[in-house]
Amino acid sequence: MVRAQDTGNALKRFLYDDAEVTVHVRSYYLDRTNPAPPNNVGWAGGGWIGYETGWLFGAVRFGIVGYTSLPLVGSADTDGTLLFLPGPKGYAVLGQAYGKLKLWGQEFTGFRQLINQPEVNPQDNRMTPNTFEAYTLAGSFGAFSYFAGYVAKQKMRNSIEFVNMATVAGAPEGVSEGMILAGATFAPDDSFKARLSVYHVPNILTSGYVDAAKLFTLTDDINLRISGQFMVQGSTGGHLLTGQAFSTWAGGINVDFIWGPLTLTGAYTQTGSAAAYRSPYGSWAGYTMMLLRDFNRANEGAFVIGTKLDLAVVKLPGFALTTNFTFGNGAINAATGAPLSTNNEYDFTLDYLFANSALDWPKWLRPLWIRGRIGMLDQFQNGSLSTIRDYRVIANYEWKFGGKGR
Repeated sequence: MVRAQDTGNALKRFLYDDAEVTVHVRSYYLDRTNPAPPNNVGWAGGGWIGYETGWLFGAVRFGIVGYTSLPLVGSADTDGTLLFLPGPKGYAVLGQAYGKLKLWGQEFTGFRQLINQPEVNPQDNRMTPNTFEAYTLAGSFGAFSYFAGYVAKQKMRNSIEFVNMATVAGAPEGVSEGMILAGATFAPDDSFKARLSVYHVPNILTSGYVDAAKLFTLTDDINLRISGQFMVQGSTGGHLLTGQAFSTWAGGINVDFIWGPLTLTGAYTQTGSAAAYRSPYGSWAGYTMMLLRDFNRANEGAFVIGTKLDLAVVKLPGFALTTNFTFGNGAINAATGAPLSTNNEYDFTLDYLFANSALDWPKWLRPLWIRGRIGMLDQFQNGSLSTIRDYRVIANYEWKFGGKGR
């Protein structure tokens, strides 16, 4: 017999002692100069507030997260930053509202939630992430973990509406479909990881993704990581997305040379010539997904040379510098076969984490993370050059309260 005191203690742990509150504040400034007007300029403030209960009797948990983005600087003449609603207008939305049921170590999650699979993911590169109305099951058995479920709707990163998955992909008005999604990961140790993910939206898209990465230890200070990926995609059923059948593929290889605080990267991706590779449900999973372009147009190949350096090695702890130079070629219009622009992109990212600094910052300031980004895209076509320049400054600050006993 369960005593009233035991029930009261369990409820107290569920609602308070083991519960957690997250407050995440974000500031985002974006200034993009396009080859022809209009340019895109905006500064937003906002973020999210979330509350998650503890586990009731180890089996039940609930959570909610509200998101917002408010325009600090922005005008109709320079709209298009994706930081706000069109206008620009601020927004607030209940992006997550879920219940979890855990049995035998497996978790069922229902209603609004985050999903982070290779081709269905938060795409959290503006003010607020993609979230999904879905019913999912996840768990693990030793080195094997899995994810599966039905995704009914998606809220895009700068939207307040949850819409069906056919509409998200760009299907004509009146077409409504959900998504079946499944994924698996095999990671027997820290040196090897392989993933498989597939989704199916009836009459719209079917897509499959696989990758693997292996880390080789060469010396005490030097490691080599070799990764490969392959993905296929095509219309399905009634081909309602474009009105006709299409299919394509993309693949890539990535090599990371890791020498202490320095990582040197070389990667190449290639997309099939029959169609561009679509990524409507999150960030593209390809190795050459960059700040301004994904390099996944029909027949497009792209090579990237990248570096990442922890600047503590030059007496600047807390700073990290990332660079990527990407060179594309061969893109065509899949319908006509006509050549498209040749794109080269040059990206620079400087991060400063107050928690990693040698300076004695106050404890309350240490969660702050400031990121500066510059992207430049050169587009060559028919003997002419056009350039896009993109500048961003992002600040993130997060508090977490509670969560005792987890």
